[in-house]
Amino acid sequence: MESADVIVVGAGLAGLSTAWHLPAEWRVIVVEQGQHPAMEASAQNSGLLRRMDLEPAERALAKRTWTALQAPHSDWPVSPTTPTGAVLALGRDPLHLHDAVAHLKAGGVRVLPVRDPETLSPALQCSPLVRAWHLPDEQTIDVPTLVDGFLGGLARMKRSPRCGVRVTGFRQNNAGDITGVDTAAGALQAPRVVLAGGAWCQPLAATIGLHRPLIPLRRTVAICRSDVRAHGPWVWVDDVGVYVRPEGNHWLASPCDEVIDPPGEGPGSTGVPDKRAEALLRTKLAKYFPQLAQPTFIRGWTGLRTFAPDRRPMLGSDPAAPGLWWAAGLGGAGLSGCFGVGEALAGWMTNSQIDWLDPHAIHPGRAQLSRWAIQPDGDPQHARLVSVQGP
Repeated sequence: MESADVIVVGAGLAGLSTAWHLPAEWRVIVVEQGQHPAMEASAQNSGLLRRMDLEPAERALAKRTWTALQAPHSDWPVSPTTPTGAVLALGRDPLHLHDAVAHLKAGGVRVLPVRDPETLSPALQCSPLVRAWHLPDEQTIDVPTLVDGFLGGLARMKRSPRCGVRVTGFRQNNAGDITGVDTAAGALQAPRVVLAGGAWCQPLAATIGLHRPLIPLRRTVAICRSDVRAHGPWVWVDDVGVYVRPEGNHWLASPCDEVIDPPGEGPGSTGVPDKRAEALLRTKLAKYFPQLAQPTFIRGWTGLRTFAPDRRPMLGSDPAAPGLWWAAGLGGAGLSGCFGVGEALAGWMTNSQIDWLDPHAIHPGRAQLSRWAIQPDGDPQHARLVSVQGP
């Protein structure tokens, strides 16, 4: 049986980053059920590197990613980021995001009040905002370039992902410790297994009777043609759930909708928007970005964002299955936080000090809610409670 120091299950951004950060002298095997790395949630996102998030752990992870990409490792001969700036805005609740603003300012991030939004983005002309902040140093990330850097580094360390290999379960000893994985191509042995399989994490954990509630939520993104020239920062009206960013000559937009949609046996999770989602996006654009009203949709897609009930990441070692490490529950912050995720997990595995992230708030064994709120139309005022099923 082939053995390693660490097996990473999943070659999305979280899995690639973890494998890239682990000590070079360790033998690391990365397995991916798809035919190519980073083709699920990693390929479905909008490319936004967002540090101003409601959740403190996600802010910390995003700050580490932002810092790392300002002077990227030589595995990235071309920077994966583009400076664009961002506007985080409020359409209804003037107190929303204030903790995040204070936290970022205290950490030295430039967050400037916006008094004349339309001077920053043509999308904001006549927009009914109650508050907005300009983050001039925010960026977008070109995901293929980011992935290529991770893959180049893994090839340098002889850790290239093994694609088309589906993990069917975990191997355990009599004490319940994780000792490896079973795959369709045979068993692999390791004292540490990192579960970075996105929407497939919970079903895999269930193969050993372990319940860690993770709920995949489907979201819509579309590329729109408008008469308004696409330029300026990306803009997110956060308290009602809608964002836009320039995408070449067009606008990329999302209504931040959420539909529970557990995946079947993978790979493959990218979907096609339905008429309901298209109508929701048109309604939100008309209200909050009236200059972009009645766009022509060029193409659209839906992707899965996986959350724990408290909407905090699930990172670290599992107390109920020693040897199992989680890199999951990243929701929509997988791109923004990917460098931080890999750095934190590698640090914890090597007993290094990680003083910028509280491990208790994101620990896999933390108590979870039995019911939690999803936002079908992206608006917290229209949230509905759903039950978390478990033993």
